[in-house]
Amino acid sequence: MRTWKVQFNGLMRLTESPRTDVTKEEGRLVHVKFSFMWSAYTLPFNFDTDIHPRAIARAMAIEKWNKQFFQDLRSSHQTHYNQWGQLWGGLHIEGHEERHVRLKGYRDHSFGVRDWGFMYRYIVHFAYLEDGSCLQVATVCFPTTMSDLRTGYVFTPNGKMQAVSDVDLVLSSIGEDGNMPHNYSFSFVAGGKKYDVHVEIYCQSTWYNGLQWESRVHERLANFTVNGLSGWGVCEFNYKNTTGCPLPPRESRPQQPLPDITSTHRKLLVLSLSSPVCRCTELVGGKGGSLATLTALQSKGTMFKVPSGFCVTMAAMELQLKSHPTLKSKLEELKQISCTGQVEALQEICQSVGEMFTSVALAPEVREAIQAELGNPSDSQFAVRSSAIGEDTEEMSAAGQMITELGVRGLDQICDSVQKCWASLYGFPAVQYRRQHGQPIGSSMAVVVQEMVPAEVAGVLFTQHPVTGHPGKMVINANYGLGESVVSGESHPDTITLSRSVDGSCQVEGVDLGSKTQQVVPLDEGGTEVQEVTSAQSEKCCLSNNTAVQLGHIAVQVEEAYDGPQDIEWALSQDTVYLLQARPITTFGIESEWELMHEFDAPLSSEKEISTTSNIAEMMPGAVTPLTASTFSRAIEYGLQNIAASVGVRTRQPYFKKMGLCLGHMFINMHNVAEIYEQHVSLADKRVAEMSLVGRCLEELTMDDIIEYHGKSSVWRRIVHSFNFVKHLYTSKHKIQQLEQTLTTYSIHRHDNAMAMYQEINERLPECYQAWADHMSYGARSAAWSTVLMMVLSQGGREWTIQHFSDMAHFYVNCEQVTSADVPDALEKLAVKLIEEGHKDRLISMSPQEATAWLLGDDSGSSGQLFQTFLELHGHRCLREAELREMSWRADPAKVVLTIQSMLRNNQIASKKEPFNFDEAVKKIKSPITMAGRYILKWTLPYARQGVMEREQSKSAAVKMADHFKQAYWYLASLMVAEGRLPEEDLLFFLTHQEIGTLLHSRSAVLVAKALRRRRILPKQMSLKFPEICHGHPEPIEVGALPVSGSDLVLKGMPVSHGTVTAPARVVTRLEDAGTIQAGEILIVQSTDIGWSPYFPLLSGLVTELGGLISHGAVVAREYGLPCVVSVKHATAMFQTGDLVLLNGTEGSVRKLNPNNQ
Repeated sequence: MRTWKVQFNGLMRLTESPRTDVTKEEGRLVHVKFSFMWSAYTLPFNFDTDIHPRAIARAMAIEKWNKQFFQDLRSSHQTHYNQWGQLWGGLHIEGHEERHVRLKGYRDHSFGVRDWGFMYRYIVHFAYLEDGSCLQVATVCFPTTMSDLRTGYVFTPNGKMQAVSDVDLVLSSIGEDGNMPHNYSFSFVAGGKKYDVHVEIYCQSTWYNGLQWESRVHERLANFTVNGLSGWGVCEFNYKNTTGCPLPPRESRPQQPLPDITSTHRKLLVLSLSSPVCRCTELVGGKGGSLATLTALQSKGTMFKVPSGFCVTMAAMELQLKSHPTLKSKLEELKQISCTGQVEALQEICQSVGEMFTSVALAPEVREAIQAELGNPSDSQFAVRSSAIGEDTEEMSAAGQMITELGVRGLDQICDSVQKCWASLYGFPAVQYRRQHGQPIGSSMAVVVQEMVPAEVAGVLFTQHPVTGHPGKMVINANYGLGESVVSGESHPDTITLSRSVDGSCQVEGVDLGSKTQQVVPLDEGGTEVQEVTSAQSEKCCLSNNTAVQLGHIAVQVEEAYDGPQDIEWALSQDTVYLLQARPITTFGIESEWELMHEFDAPLSSEKEISTTSNIAEMMPGAVTPLTASTFSRAIEYGLQNIAASVGVRTRQPYFKKMGLCLGHMFINMHNVAEIYEQHVSLADKRVAEMSLVGRCLEELTMDDIIEYHGKSSVWRRIVHSFNFVKHLYTSKHKIQQLEQTLTTYSIHRHDNAMAMYQEINERLPECYQAWADHMSYGARSAAWSTVLMMVLSQGGREWTIQHFSDMAHFYVNCEQVTSADVPDALEKLAVKLIEEGHKDRLISMSPQEATAWLLGDDSGSSGQLFQTFLELHGHRCLREAELREMSWRADPAKVVLTIQSMLRNNQIASKKEPFNFDEAVKKIKSPITMAGRYILKWTLPYARQGVMEREQSKSAAVKMADHFKQAYWYLASLMVAEGRLPEEDLLFFLTHQEIGTLLHSRSAVLVAKALRRRRILPKQMSLKFPEICHGHPEPIEVGALPVSGSDLVLKGMPVSHGTVTAPARVVTRLEDAGTIQAGEILIVQSTDIGWSPYFPLLSGLVTELGGLISHGAVVAREYGLPCVVSVKHATAMFQTGDLVLLNGTEGSVRKLNPNNQ
């Protein structure tokens, strides 16, 4: 089932009561931001196919049938459905702390054109009840087709759908005159059951529908009482609106369609920024296209100018490569090396390619085209900047990856600078950036050549607050001289905050003076230099309030033109505002850490539902990766549903009900598993499943709870289900035998390209699901025999005590041929053999890798043969074996060798086990047993013990099947790395199976970045502990807040990227020492520039002494989702490498912790 995302970031009016008059704008505007995920827990109710036949027949029967009637029916048809689910996420309202909420609700969707003028009236009710049921009941009047259609549905807590057959809600008797009642009642029938409904309205709002505002809808929040159950929801009263739009019409902003690109355009080597074709980014890159759009905008009476210039197109770079085959050959070598992950080799080849780009001659055709466009530049100075594909887009900012040359003079310098820009496309930072985002290494670039503005003041402006996203706050960073000092983060700029009203007017809200110790200025002879700013200048704001407001008004125009928040570079020269760049703010849509932690949470229809980590945590302790969540958890869901479907209790559902995830951990929903208990299956016993899944009887879940949730079948139906259940258990043995036979020759074909390999896995994946389903069915046999034993021990009693469980353990001692028990046995035998052959000391002295190589080699003799036999039998197993990321022992034998070495080092060789003796076992139990019970035990015990073996046997078969897919996914990962689609193999497991397919089709940089962030939070998810039994949505066990009180050192700075992380510090004062950074550390530095970019994937957080909102460190940290605080004075002096640090990117604090208190 698809998960939907609902986001909002804007202004809302805070009013005392909901607005019923849309012409009145009452209340204070406040910033509201939320990001919700929505996932279904019911099937969709399709009004085409699911309406009760009686309801549709009644509606049609009262109409006059004629040719026109049926024509109107056909012409007015549209597909319409409702589906219930849960919305969860973060809600932030200005002036309040962010709250995380979980809300029940429905999704309403229609296909086709809905003519609101065709409808006279309707009343529709949506309600969610306290037991988890949800309903919709409506009465609708379509005058020409169905003047009195009464319909709806009920979803019971377990997801069963029942269509409404009768409703006594008469449309003409409720609110016909426009006076809508606040309290009223009605009843309906669904699934043969009558429902009495009472509605109490407590809140109301009005809105309009239709292209011509033909419909007026009164949305009314209500409390419901349905058959004595409390509920909450909405009811809508719809009326025909004949007065038109109550608001004055607003002028629509005309679209600016891109011109068609011809083959002639694609061959052009230079394009003026004033050319309409220059807005096409596929010709001139992101920066060039944006500047061309700004150039077109300045001609429409705006208050700014764009420096004149032109773009050297992508075609020019392609021509340059064709002119120099050796350079093109070198690029192919670079592409090959980039896929190996060898950083030093990649740095060397990047340097070599860069030198070749700048040393070879510029293609004559390109030089001539530049000269023709340039004309006579006289003494003008130019800025030459890169404009690559994908640069400055919503998916990738590529901030600072390529170079900018300032103060360039004359044709020769311009041509040299163009080649330097091309070279920077294949510089190590840019190549590593593309590699880390799964983008093609072989890319193309345009170059922008613009007249340079001799700026007195320059900087950047965010049209929305770059950290909070507040649309009513604009932030300006400004410094004297050129804007390079602001963009690079080399100087602490002034920060001016503007408040912005809905009509676009602005005013200065606050000014935060920066130190502004340095400025970048152009030199007369060309180039730039850094100069000191006088103390008099640094002590005042470099930008006047009037100019700041003028910049705000310009920014509003630009944002409207681009239809989204922008990050704008500007310069001020002789009282004229120049815009140098506009790019989308790329960080607002990035998921928060909370969202990523809860990304795959399963919705619940009722907060009364009980779930457990038992059983599932045995083979999957801790959190799972997204790939495992999308495959293994689906396999378990399929297996549990397969049992219910085979019994006949219900059909399979496309959504998760029995298997759920929360914070990356897997849970089994005991309420939903309970649908095959005795209320539906006569021979079933609640305790059987609970024994199988939890290992004990759940007192927390009573039969009354189960019947309330699932209902109860008739006696005849329960008997039929019992026969089906017995048949299912009986046939499960044959299925496991078939599975084991299949596995003797099973393989997944290895393709030589990633797309074909993914399709192979995708087509074969149902075989893995079926293997797990067969194991679960076979395992149920073991639970059934265990229940028989417990019945004997308890003498048929309903209460099973701790003593009963203790006694039963005696019967399962030393079960023969249990696969999991054979693993330590085999390792012990191998250890004994190594000791006998005199290899003990030798093996202990080796590294695990050396010992593995020796055991797999010919010199290891019979010890090696035992080891290889072990891998043949058990090589598909490992810790967390259902986790696809965990390599099996066969794939990584060193895991086993470590254990062997530990056994030898500690002399962990167990003594010989005694065989099981029935009489001895009976003597040890304390529960009283009758003579008849003793005979029953003697007859059933061999079957029960065999059931244990069978369960382990089937589990091993399922894991063996899963290991084939584990190996296939690792092979797919290697192909995707070789093809440059992933920077490293491990990242594959932080994408869902479906996302891998999307990535192969789209090369989405967003997905690769998300995978990196998911991997970063996995340790935090792994550290969470949950109770064995959870009521409602699982909540981790609180282990106490981090002990921060009493700590000696807390430094404050500017928060630029939210999040909180605790990790060791890595203090680095030189880029040359960056190689000492270890994964997961918090980097503390004076400032960062582009040379640090390759190390960001290793970090868990960033602290810098210098910088601002748009310095390199802040930009990249937000893109990677790293907590980041900048402008932290003396951080590199006050902290030392190894300090345990709590970095709060929300509050802007860096705290040293005492590790002894952790």
